[in-house]
Amino acid sequence: MSDDMHVLDLLPAYALGSLDADEASRVEKHLLSCWICRNESNAFQAVAEQLSFTAPVAVPSLDLKDRLMQRVQTARPEQHILQTPPRSWLERLLPVWGLASFGLILVLGLLNLSLWQRLNQLEFIHRTAALVTAPGGMRAIPLNATDQAPGAMGFVVVGADGRSGAVVVDGLPPLDESLEYQLWLIRDGQRTSGALFSTDEKNYGGTRIRAPRSLLEYSAVGITIEPAGGSPQPTGVQVLGGPLFNP
Repeated sequence: MSDDMHVLDLLPAYALGSLDADEASRVEKHLLSCWICRNESNAFQAVAEQLSFTAPVAVPSLDLKDRLMQRVQTARPEQHILQTPPRSWLERLLPVWGLASFGLILVLGLLNLSLWQRLNQLEFIHRTAALVTAPGGMRAIPLNATDQAPGAMGFVVVGADGRSGAVVVDGLPPLDESLEYQLWLIRDGQRTSGALFSTDEKNYGGTRIRAPRSLLEYSAVGITIEPAGGSPQPTGVQVLGGPLFNP
């Protein structure tokens, strides 16, 4: 699942009915098959429907028409030309409605941003869930972020026999072409390179771990930033790491 498969950025405008025909059609077709966007669209629609109740109710008096006609008939010609006709109650409400609409769009925008953050976390869990629960005894071991990458998260996936494994990360920004992320396997204080990888524009990445011995024989892992092609031993800052508990 990728972010461009959703229409979350169009939902606030869709709720207000301000999309063009093509965009509205695209949203409506997408909502038929996407429960995430459909739930958010329902929430936005509910807020939009309540907006009309925020405007004060103003009902013109029954004799308004008669009084206006009397003023028109008795007014002098020059007054009729120079004086601005009084605004109706609906015209006076238009600025209030515009301000309320702007406030709603702002609120929906903040909700949309929060939803993107929750969705990114949800997609990361979905990407790794198949590995965590796969048959054959696979286990996913979470990694801890350091102060160098406080928003990062990751998993090391180890097969039941320890002969195969993979690393999956999220929240690590793409590096310059001269740098790569390098995973280190730690055993008895010694560090062995297990993988080199990069992340995409959405800060997501992963690769297979290659080790000279079973992954079950290592006690911990760490991920550092190293020159492209890797280093014999860690030289850069560590962004993720943690104990490698045996499944």
